[in-house]
Parts: sequence; C-alpha cells; structure tokens
Amino acid sequence: MNGSRYEIFMAPSAHRRFKKFNPRLRDKIKEEARKLATESYVCEELKGPLEGIRSWHFDFYKTQYRIAFRVIEQERQIEIVLVNSRENFYQVLKGIVKAK
Repeated sequence: MNGSRYEIFMAPSAHRRFKKFNPRLRDKIKEEARKLATESYVCEELKGPLEGIRSWHFDFYKTQYRIAFRVIEQERQIEIVLVNSRENFYQVLKGIVKAK
C-alpha cells in the first residue's frame, strides 16, 4: 500500500489536544501527518486492546512524540486518534480507545 495517498483527519479528542500545543510543534505534527499519507503501513499495528491502531514516532526538541492513527482503507483515510509525548502515551491511548 505504500505510495498510495490517504486523506488525513483528526478525531475530535485529538484535535482538542492538538490546539493546546505550541505553534512550532503543531507545524511539526502537520509535517509528520503528511508523511503518514504515503507511509502509513510502515508502522506496525499495536496489539491487544489497541489492535487496529498504528503508532508513528518522531522527535521534537529532544522529546519523543507519538501519533496514534487508524487506517480506514475503504474510505482512503487516516484518522489521527492521539498525538502526545511518549511519556504516558499508551496509558492515555488506552483510555481514549476504551471510551469509544
């Protein structure tokens, strides 16, 4: 599936968090999300209760961040579920997934 382009959108909970980041980090997240549009299947799928979600990793000013996303193949879309620093990322993600 590499090379195919997907439309990217954020889940409402991810967008609320995104708006709180500083402008430079938001720009970096947008840049990384554009990479997801063509490289989404490079990331391994998570296991257990997070099955169906993939995690993209990037660094920003010496801090590791993760983008959790779902590929919706039939609609050619990628839904960003969470963007957060690596610290407590998976606990926060589990809370979001459980709430859905």
